[in-house]
Amino acid sequence: MSTTPSSASPLIGIGFRVPIAKWTLANLQRFDVLEITVDHYVKGGEYARKAIRNLVDRIPLVLHGVGLSIGTDAPLDERYLDGVAEAIEDLKVPSYSEHLAWTKVPGIDIANLLPVPKTRAAADMLIPKIQRVQARLPVPFSIENISYVFDFPDAEMSDAEFFNLLFRETGVGMLLDVENLFVNSRNHGVDPRAFLDQLPAGVVTGVHAAGGPLVHRPYLDAPFHADNHSQPVPEQALELLEYALDRQRPRTVVLERDNDFEQGDELLADVARIRRQAGKAATKERAADDAQTH
Repeated sequence: MSTTPSSASPLIGIGFRVPIAKWTLANLQRFDVLEITVDHYVKGGEYARKAIRNLVDRIPLVLHGVGLSIGTDAPLDERYLDGVAEAIEDLKVPSYSEHLAWTKVPGIDIANLLPVPKTRAAADMLIPKIQRVQARLPVPFSIENISYVFDFPDAEMSDAEFFNLLFRETGVGMLLDVENLFVNSRNHGVDPRAFLDQLPAGVVTGVHAAGGPLVHRPYLDAPFHADNHSQPVPEQALELLEYALDRQRPRTVVLERDNDFEQGDELLADVARIRRQAGKAATKERAADDAQTH
């Protein structure tokens, strides 16, 4: 099991899920890293906390959140941040990431990741909140691109332009979700390679990969690609992973699975597929390095 990535070889693993804790431990040698969802640790009860604490010092861990709702136009939930800080200390993690999204309005938890308007006003609301997270927590903070069902019609920037504004103003990193990028390319016509081309070098700290179904609904004009983490990673997302690894040096690549946990063989096969894509990127980098030295 690797513990330190080379410049071209990220740590590869899965998101830890309590329902498959025993299976994960039985297959621990197949992974370089596990991603812990901070909400599962803080709110999951003593069994979940014990199962997660049991991983400390056995395998590298990173921390990811789903409930900060940094995109809500309201003050940050300081109690939530306190829980994140507790998890960072307890689990000895080197990094924390969250979705660039909103999941709540005051008094109501929508329990869904919704997009932030890509406007200067929204950026001005987000920038001090990102800086507050960075000041409160002792580890680097990264924001994740989400897949979205709708987009706001008054957008002033593209996805890449909006992220780049936040990167410039705060120094925040990016957790790149290649499945979300693929889903948005199909549902909204986003050019995924152009998006990746516009990211600053070194900004991607980690990558997510997942899979979801093509949904047919009578009220939709066309089939809709859903991001529900229930199926193998589509080949198109893996191709975007390789393209991203040609341009960025993330520390981790994490496979997410939140449904159909009994398909353990699918998870292991996806991890192997991700390793092959990462290996291709590493081989190309070595070839480029050799060409420069001869």
